[in-house]
Amino acid sequence: MDTSHSEAVVYPPGEGPTGHYSGPSDLTTGRLGVWALIASEIVLFAGLLGSFILMRMIHPEWAEKARELNLYAGTLNSLVLLISNFFMMKASSAVADHREDDVKKFLSLTILLGFFFLLVKAYEYSGEFKHGNFPSSGGFWSFYFLMTGIHATHILGGLVALGILLNRAFHGTLESTKGRVALTGLYWSFVEVVWIFLFPLLYLLA
Repeated sequence: MDTSHSEAVVYPPGEGPTGHYSGPSDLTTGRLGVWALIASEIVLFAGLLGSFILMRMIHPEWAEKARELNLYAGTLNSLVLLISNFFMMKASSAVADHREDDVKKFLSLTILLGFFFLLVKAYEYSGEFKHGNFPSSGGFWSFYFLMTGIHATHILGGLVALGILLNRAFHGTLESTKGRVALTGLYWSFVEVVWIFLFPLLYLLA
């Protein structure tokens, strides 16, 4: 049989000898990377939260320690993160609609609220230190400072990313990397979700 005139093989877009990506069209490498990061962070926080819940069941006296936390500061920070996430979503929508001024405004508001969250947390830490509560003061305080401290570093990391995006927006160079606004929004939403778990476990289960 003569196979010299066999039909050419037609590959789907992005596949075959010259292709490099065969995943869903809406799952970009950037989005995949962010989801992989979030998945690894879920493992981290799930371990911390699970360990805390287990130890909390073993040590009911931790309820007295939890009553020493500043509930007003924790509640305020919950509202701050909720509002900041709303502005982050508005920034993502503004990028999609090519509203440059709104992008700058909403990114700026998100950053301001993120810094405000850290200031409130610093005020809360200073109050605990004044009352003699340190990470070495016992099991409850070790978990409290560890979990809220790691969460605060994630807030700080998000602020760095937001600052880079805002700088690009003001210099008119955001267009080539505008998709990163939505990716940063995914990360920021994850940070908010983590706090939604931390707040009731630490402040409301006293």
